Amino acid sequence: MFLFFDLFPFRKQLEYNQTITCSRCGHFGRYEVYLVGNRFRLFFIPVITFGKKYLVRTTCCDTWYLLDPQVGKAIERKEPVSIRDSDLQMYQTGEPLESRCPSCGASYPQGAHFCPNCGAKVDEQER
Repeated sequence: MFLFFDLFPFRKQLEYNQTITCSRCGHFGRYEVYLVGNRFRLFFIPVITFGKKYLVRTTCCDTWYLLDPQVGKAIERKEPVSIRDSDLQMYQTGEPLESRCPSCGASYPQGAHFCPNCGAKVDEQER
């Protein structure tokens, strides 16, 4: 008799849409909420789910946060919820799509060598 079982990580995006001004990069974006964890499967059928947590990703700078489980469960039940900064804990930092000029403070896209606002040379160490 053969017994097929495995541990399978899963990630499911939940239906949630909240527009934000990112506290990390200062750009407009939105929160995307994911349910992640591991599943024990027997004959390719999920039997037990464990290590379940809710993660939030910002679309502006791709930063990931760990979400309060109570808020995550409410989102999973499709209740009207607003995510506050106190509900989030830093999980993984991302890279902003734009940086700020040290001379004038204007934003410029990554990879630029000169500021589009004042023309100052942007040094790699100042990014």
